[in-house]
Amino acid sequence: MQATEKPRTKAAEGAPAAHAVPKPAAQRSPRVSFVSRFAATVFAVIISIAISHVFELFQVRTAYLVFLPAITGACALGGLEMGLLAAGLSTLALWWFFIPPVGFYLPGRADLAHLCVFGIVACFGCWLIDRLRSTREELWRDNVMLGRKISALLGRKKTP
Repeated sequence: MQATEKPRTKAAEGAPAAHAVPKPAAQRSPRVSFVSRFAATVFAVIISIAISHVFELFQVRTAYLVFLPAITGACALGGLEMGLLAAGLSTLALWWFFIPPVGFYLPGRADLAHLCVFGIVACFGCWLIDRLRSTREELWRDNVMLGRKISALLGRKKTP
């Protein structure tokens, strides 16, 4: 090495600093575009409408339950915004297709109460999923930092 050259270190080569915490795998991959997440959410709600109609053909009245997996999946995969969008679209779909009279007429008190409870439960579920997701990411970052600290402590040489 010549006197004018600087010693090459990993930090000089662009490697992350020792204190930098890498992002979880879910955040390292390129973010899915808003349009893709939106389209997937709308598609999930449309599939739920179709499944509910099939159940109606067999006299099975579970329209509310069929929408919950779509809402949960949209929130888990697309984030809180997509979960709330799925909850809103599902509530409107239930009102339009499954509450008599069909269409956006004012429902009876019982049906209105069912819609309100469904919307509240769906939004609460989305909030829980979002909190779980953010808590998991925080714990992951803390785990990485703890692992680095333990490695540093175990890697130190004791001086006599």
